[in-house]
Amino acid sequence: MLNTIARGLKNLVRLAGDPLGRKQVTRQAHLTRVATHDRAVWLQQVLTEHAEATHKLVVEQAERTRTAVAGGDEWKVLELETLLRFLRKKEYLNAIRAGELAVPELHTQHPIAADSIDTIHPRGAKQDNSICLRFNQHLYQLFNHSPQLKLLDLGCAGGGLVRTLIDDGHFAVGLEGSDYPKVNQFGEWGTIPRHLFTCDITRPYTLTEQSSQQLIRFDCVTAWEVMEHIPEDRIAALMANVDRHLAPDGWVLFSIATFLDHSPTTGVAWHRTVKPQAWWEETFATFGFVSCVDHPFGPHDWLRGSGNGRYDWRPEDGMGFHIALRRATEVRA
Repeated sequence: MLNTIARGLKNLVRLAGDPLGRKQVTRQAHLTRVATHDRAVWLQQVLTEHAEATHKLVVEQAERTRTAVAGGDEWKVLELETLLRFLRKKEYLNAIRAGELAVPELHTQHPIAADSIDTIHPRGAKQDNSICLRFNQHLYQLFNHSPQLKLLDLGCAGGGLVRTLIDDGHFAVGLEGSDYPKVNQFGEWGTIPRHLFTCDITRPYTLTEQSSQQLIRFDCVTAWEVMEHIPEDRIAALMANVDRHLAPDGWVLFSIATFLDHSPTTGVAWHRTVKPQAWWEETFATFGFVSCVDHPFGPHDWLRGSGNGRYDWRPEDGMGFHIALRRATEVRA
């Protein structure tokens, strides 16, 4: 494998310095042009740390690219990102083969949300791959640092949250209504492919363990900037799916925008249910879920709605809210 990595690194260096080679990756590079200087530095640091644990060759290559990456060279960012995903996928597949990571199966008759505006005019699905390790740490605190947490992320877009949880030794699954991330291998879809699925989350679906075919009950179900995209008459079905897959003492964590998001040019409106927090709380109560404030998350500790994602709003902007839900029966008990 090390020889394969070595050859791959040499090819990456050759392409980076060859104008014709650059043209070969123009289309993919366009998808990562928004990479910032800080993100580039972070990628280089992670690569170096991983390389030190694997082989000196990769360390030497990381050193040779340090100047270009620190300077925000988008081509080097693409190269390092590609190599990082290659290494992550190797570890991911090895964990599955070794029986260290369970594989889920999705059962649905609605493999994509065909009539969703986010499928017809994808936006969040093509640009969001939110990661906030501060959120992860507070999540683990919420569950008393359980050795293996099970989390289901609805509207997962690029699957960043799912991948970070798997990296930390937990079990996570992401569902996305739009097939854009899968078709274009955006975000983590090429890295953790057996834990990301497309389906309409407002239609019946079931997630089972591949080995036992038993229904998976998740400790936590999350949805970030998703609920406002769901037509009002589909919310009940979505919450029924949540209830079926949530463990008896599980938590539901949402960030919900309260502003109208539309294109004045085309008239496309992505936010379908724009309601205040009180309306949402009353609606969730009708499905048996109540808001709980006894949790470790502060205003800026959430995955989204904390300024952590691309084009993300912050709590002080007054554009949305966060909510932690539990079943009313659990709270009364």
